[in-house]
Amino acid sequence: MSKWMLLPFVLFVGMSLLVSCRANTPKSASQAITLMSKYGSQGRYDEAIRVAKDWLKQHPEDSSQKGILYEQMGIAYLVKASRDAANGEKWIEQAVAYFDKDLSIDQPKGTDIMHFTVGHDFERAGDLSSSNGCLYYARAIKAFEDEVPFLQGDSVTAYGTTVPLAPVRQENQKALESVKTKFAKAGCKSQPT
Repeated sequence: MSKWMLLPFVLFVGMSLLVSCRANTPKSASQAITLMSKYGSQGRYDEAIRVAKDWLKQHPEDSSQKGILYEQMGIAYLVKASRDAANGEKWIEQAVAYFDKDLSIDQPKGTDIMHFTVGHDFERAGDLSSSNGCLYYARAIKAFEDEVPFLQGDSVTAYGTTVPLAPVRQENQKALESVKTKFAKAGCKSQPT
């Protein structure tokens, strides 16, 4: 069989793959997040990151889910760091860059737990890092401390649900104390102010 006889078959398969890839292109940010989660659960972290990057590139005007996409990319990089010691510090730096982007775009008003979640992300970066743990623990401490003003009052109502803030304040304080302990055990010298 000559290569020319295979050409129509190869073209058909190639076009089918292209169409199926396009069919999986998320139409909304929430679909992108769902697809990222699916790829992450399958250990396909590079593909999860690509989904978010593609979504952000195609929808620069849609800021509604940017923070979540940035955080999810950061988490994917942290998982890569935990599985690839040779490139771990590089992946951690990538993760932290996305956590910083998350913090820079979100301008919380009222009650918000953004600093709390990013604080945990910085803490994980500190746990994984062999050279910058103190820096990342310090960033986690600052994030947990920055969360405190957003947790004032008795409760918050969002999306029709009222949530008491006392347990959230307790969790934030517990996380802050935990990372301060890690900071001290690592022999770190100065905490952020």
